[in-house]
Amino acid sequence: MAAQWVGQFSHRISMLAVAAQGVMNVKEHPTHIILADFANFLDGFASSLKELQKELEVVSNPSSNESQQRDMEAELTAVEQLVMAQKGQSQLLSFLSSPFLHAKLQSCREALSRDIESMIPEACSAVVKLQIARTQRLLKQSSGPKLGLQEQAVIESLSTITEDSTPQKCKEVAVQVAEYLGKAVSDVAFAEQLAEARRDIGKTGMSGDTGFSTQLESCIKALEKGFGFQNTPGAGEVETLMAKNRVQDGPKEVGAQALAPLPSFICPLTKQVMKDPVQIASGQTFEKSAIMQWFKDGKTTSPVTGERLRNTKVSPNYALRQSITEWRERNYNLRLDNAESRLRSIQPMEQARGARDIKILCEEDAINKYSVASRKLIPQLIRLADTPKISATLRELCFNALAALALDHREIQETLVFEGVIDVLVRCLRNREEAEPAINLLKILSGSSNIAEIIGLKPDAVLLLVTFLGHENESLVVSVKAVLVNLPTSDENIVIMAEANLMKPLVTRLVEGGKESKIVMARTLGRLKHMPDSSRSLASTRDTITTLINMTSSDDEEEVDAAVLALKNLSTVPSVGILIADCSGLEVLIKLLSTKQTSVNMPKVGASYIVANVLHAVGNEWPPSDDKEADIDNYLETIFILVSSSTKPPTSPAVQSHLLQGLLGLVEGKDTGRVVKGIMMRRNVFSILTSHFRDTRPETRRDSLKLFSALSRKHGAEAWSAIKIHSGTLALLVDMLKAEEKISETEKVAAARIIAHLPVEDHALTITLRELEMVPLLVKYLTSPNQNIQEAAMGALVRFTSPESLDLQKQLAEMGVIPIFVNLLDSQKHRTKINASRALANFAKSTPQLVKPVAPTTCWQCFAPAPVSCKLHGSLCSVESTFCLLAADAVDPLLAIVAEPPSEPNKKAAEAALGALYALVENDQFCERGCYVIHQAGGVPIILKNLPNCTPRAQEISIDMCERFFKIPQFLNSFGASAQMHIITVAQNAAIPRTRGVANRILRQLDLLGSLAGSQSHYVSSSTTSGAGRSTSS
Repeated sequence: MAAQWVGQFSHRISMLAVAAQGVMNVKEHPTHIILADFANFLDGFASSLKELQKELEVVSNPSSNESQQRDMEAELTAVEQLVMAQKGQSQLLSFLSSPFLHAKLQSCREALSRDIESMIPEACSAVVKLQIARTQRLLKQSSGPKLGLQEQAVIESLSTITEDSTPQKCKEVAVQVAEYLGKAVSDVAFAEQLAEARRDIGKTGMSGDTGFSTQLESCIKALEKGFGFQNTPGAGEVETLMAKNRVQDGPKEVGAQALAPLPSFICPLTKQVMKDPVQIASGQTFEKSAIMQWFKDGKTTSPVTGERLRNTKVSPNYALRQSITEWRERNYNLRLDNAESRLRSIQPMEQARGARDIKILCEEDAINKYSVASRKLIPQLIRLADTPKISATLRELCFNALAALALDHREIQETLVFEGVIDVLVRCLRNREEAEPAINLLKILSGSSNIAEIIGLKPDAVLLLVTFLGHENESLVVSVKAVLVNLPTSDENIVIMAEANLMKPLVTRLVEGGKESKIVMARTLGRLKHMPDSSRSLASTRDTITTLINMTSSDDEEEVDAAVLALKNLSTVPSVGILIADCSGLEVLIKLLSTKQTSVNMPKVGASYIVANVLHAVGNEWPPSDDKEADIDNYLETIFILVSSSTKPPTSPAVQSHLLQGLLGLVEGKDTGRVVKGIMMRRNVFSILTSHFRDTRPETRRDSLKLFSALSRKHGAEAWSAIKIHSGTLALLVDMLKAEEKISETEKVAAARIIAHLPVEDHALTITLRELEMVPLLVKYLTSPNQNIQEAAMGALVRFTSPESLDLQKQLAEMGVIPIFVNLLDSQKHRTKINASRALANFAKSTPQLVKPVAPTTCWQCFAPAPVSCKLHGSLCSVESTFCLLAADAVDPLLAIVAEPPSEPNKKAAEAALGALYALVENDQFCERGCYVIHQAGGVPIILKNLPNCTPRAQEISIDMCERFFKIPQFLNSFGASAQMHIITVAQNAAIPRTRGVANRILRQLDLLGSLAGSQSHYVSSSTTSGAGRSTSS
């Protein structure tokens, strides 16, 4: 039984520790610090009890002292009540009672520690005795919880005052306490906390300690004396001034004359005064909602007596309801008399309490609003709020009272307006620190359309409101937006709102307003260049876009110009561009561009800019269409006419530039690229674009080159045919690269890319480019800081590195390009890395025919230093003479590319890098040495790991390299087992039949490890059977 009791007591201790930790949310508060320290003690104490329980369970017939157990349980119960009493206390009361709490908990520690020592049986192990002794020692050595410096200072000051202290001394300590609570000593809220602390002394858990209760009450009286000396000398205690109804859960009474409710008015279930009293079968009366919930929960007994009821019917208690109504009315009148008296006082504290009491009365019962109005208190509240020198707190209380009066009461709202409250509220908006209550009242008043119109007509009202839209207080911003949306403002005010990023009124006026309003709203949309994309999206409803598109078809040039300006700004967001296309905007805008009118006011440049944005957007997501290709073809036909150099009258350069940019968006779009390229090839777009290469207008020339470059990537042969037809075009592209002036970097990049995309296999073209001195020009651009021109030059140079042109390779090597290629393997541009790898692979393929064995030394050379031969080729290799990748330090950067994460661009770069690495092992003469070179660079695991996650061509290269690796016994033993799963995957899933065949050959070769690999070899054998079958059938 003793062990069982210790276990139960230990559990209670642990639960109390958890409860103590969760009492306070403010970690810096003394009560939280004291309880957290006590919780740590309880955790250690519970651990000791658990160890003691284990000892008692094995001790035969341990003695138990029931009297001592009862004392310990009583001690713990008292502490549990004390700890739980701290919950829900005000911050002030909790702070004032913290010394008492600390003393009580310290006493509990000592008692519990002393009691546990007497419970230890004589046969208890030394370990448990040591742990309990350690707990007691820590208790004695503990200096208690450590409070902050501010908390210690305030507590020490409180210990120096009593209710007999001088008013000045009390005031000094009251100021110190108020500052700690984050309030001013003159604040109404501080007075309320003092009153609440006095009222709730009995809830602190110290009612049994008369001495401390008296001390605490004396301290509160001293603070009240300091508060009274600060605000209204000689006014008496705050408790009298701030008196509230003492009945638990009764109405919030104001003034000492308030009548307490009769006990019969209180519902036994809710403990509140009833509003709808009903009787049950036993004759008892309850609040209707409460007793109905009682029955709904399945209970059929009386909540008071517990006896079973005959039925669950209820009937209204009209007599009691009438009595409660009369009691409320009498109390309301008494409280309203008190509130009026305070409001008309000359003391700010009394005025503040009067305003607060009026708010409470109006919230409790709407009938009180009529009484407040009939007593002419509304003008008094407004005049008080408009007084320049009153405190912010008093002004806020006045506005809060007016808001409570106005809520859901149209007549009082009109009275407020009549008494001039709108002017007062607008003036208060100029003070950002005190504007929130004014805005809340405006939010209520603006719900009436008549009053909203009056607010909108007030000078600066809208302008002042929109300045709060960027406020850090989110709830305030929501209230401001609600006011602004309610205001039926003028066009001028709507523009002000839009400039503050409130777009809804503008959108409504644009869609529903007259012609002049539409023009103003559209111009505003066009002018707001810096609005965020989120606002552009919100403003771009389907109605907005439809309205603007309709305006572009108008005969009024001013209307067209405004609509184009708006669409030009909105269309920069891709989702808006798609919406414009879905609303038939492309047809309307292209038709506008095709018109023969030549008026200078015709906004064709803006329209072409919108078309470009829309084409870029729909390139990735073409709107739903029955025949997408036919629709695109129709648009392209008109656009090609507009961009053609033969169009009469000629299209302006800016319009052509925008349209060419839009076509580029279609070509590069994920949804339209394939279709558009096909249409453009059928319509011979290369010829149209080539005619612009000689254009003196830079924007048209630039965008023609960019579009030609994008198309030629997949259609290099067609591009070369068009260039040949237009004589001198190739030389023109080379001249653009040579030009020092007049040709932009963008144009040079496009020209270099076009040359890079032309057919590599056309040797005549290569010779022509060489004759045009293209090679030195491209080499120069390899070291350009512009990575785009660097990428384009690298792509164009690849054709000159072909192994079939050994003399050209030697020329390039002598120009020092191979080290540059190696450096470019680390480029941020994937295409640069791909082309650098391809060029290095081309050079490496020529290496075997350039290397020569080292000649044997003669006796005359015995004193000369021995020549260092290449580990790979066994010759005197150099970058310039043999193009050796090992001498160029290219192996590590190539392997780094292969090791990069397998994204789509990285896979293509890895394929090119593997092509260069394969050149090290491709030649049978140097194969084994090449394998060791790759191995020494850590490349074998990288290539094996990359096998399942690469392109089909990279997989084919890698599997060929693996076959060469595993012909070497050392690699077979070192990497064979780890490679099996990767090679099985290739054997089963490779896209190229030859790759599967090589993988199966390797697996059969790896089966030589069967005697070592055990059961794994049988899995390999069975796994490769199907792969080998597919390879054979292939």
